[in-house]
Amino acid sequence: MIGGIIMRKSERPFMVEFSGTPEAGKTTSILTVSKMLENAGYTTEILRESAESLPDEIPKGTFHANMWMHFITQAGILKATYSKADVVLIDRGIIDSQFYAWKYFNEGSCTKSEFDKFLTLKLDDIEPNLFLGIVVLPDTALERRGGAGRLVNEEYVKRYNDFFLTYFTELDITKELISTDELDKSQMSVIIFNTISKFLL
Repeated sequence: MIGGIIMRKSERPFMVEFSGTPEAGKTTSILTVSKMLENAGYTTEILRESAESLPDEIPKGTFHANMWMHFITQAGILKATYSKADVVLIDRGIIDSQFYAWKYFNEGSCTKSEFDKFLTLKLDDIEPNLFLGIVVLPDTALERRGGAGRLVNEEYVKRYNDFFLTYFTELDITKELISTDELDKSQMSVIIFNTISKFLL
């Protein structure tokens, strides 16, 4: 026991995947929540978003880009299962890449055969222990990013949220949905920390 918190013992780290609306605060919160967990006595590891290392040759926002990130993400999670950390925080993990494949299929960006094949390209027992959906309204997302961009605009965010919330509702895993519209960075981190902590005790 450290600081009144019972440490979690497991054969593998407790995996928490973050996903959701662009500009909802996922990446910023992961860094802060990692420090908060460590201050509470847990050791942590952060698995960064695989999109950060997407090769220039592969067009962003495509089914093939998602396929590439799907494999890179799985490799990172597989490595993290052997980590000595108590908690691994995953910025857009395996559930996220499956969501995007589903989204692309429903938008007509890939065939049914491609989508079905995609779902088979997954290691067993790689899902997170906890999936966090972090969402914001389109206006909030655009305000945080300083206006609309070439890809991310009001219509994109609205459509994304519609898809994401539908997919999230149907997920049969341990999950929590957090809206950050009315939260500053500090409040956001506290809520996420408290949400994760209740599953660790």
